[in-house]
This record gives sequence, C-alpha cells and structure tokens, in this order.
Amino acid sequence: MNAAARAPVDRTSLSWQRTAAHSTLVALFAAITAVRLGEPAVASAAGVLILTAVVVAATTPRVHRSTAERRDPWSLMVRTAGVVVLSAVVAVVLLVAVQVDA
Repeated sequence: MNAAARAPVDRTSLSWQRTAAHSTLVALFAAITAVRLGEPAVASAAGVLILTAVVVAATTPRVHRSTAERRDPWSLMVRTAGVVVLSAVVAVVLLVAVQVDA
C-alpha cells in the first residue's frame, strides 16, 4: 500500500492515540489535585490509571494500524474508550470524595 492510501489509516490511528493521551492527562491532573486536597486513595487510583494507559499505549500493535489488510481498528478504539472511561471514573470519584469531606 502506498503512502497516500495509508494516510487516512495513520491519521485515524493517531487521533485515537491523542484521545487516549488527553484522557491520561486528565487522570494526571486528577492525581495532582487529589494529592493537594489530601485524598491519597484517589491519587493512587489515578496513578494506577496513568500506568495502565501507558502500558496500553505501549502494547498497541503498530503493524496492524499501518497495514490496511491486517489492521484491527476495534482494538484501538476499545483501548481508547477504556482509558477515557477510567479517567472519567477517577474524576468523578475525586469530585465525590471532595464533596463528602466538605
């Protein structure tokens, strides 16, 4: 497959990666906020999410994304959706923990 035909596949793949990276940053900010507010359990959960997101990103097979015949877009989307959902859970848990303490 030539570079022009592969470009949409690569752009889609990169957009899913950016989405996962942004969600990981949300978890990082939640962890920092939890530490500042004295919520160690939430900070720990956010830290685990950050490490999980890094592992998920590092284990995403690159060959399948760049070869149209062998690519599996669902695995990348499911991985990204998992990171987004977990990041949202951490943010909600932080909000609830702060409201309970108030």
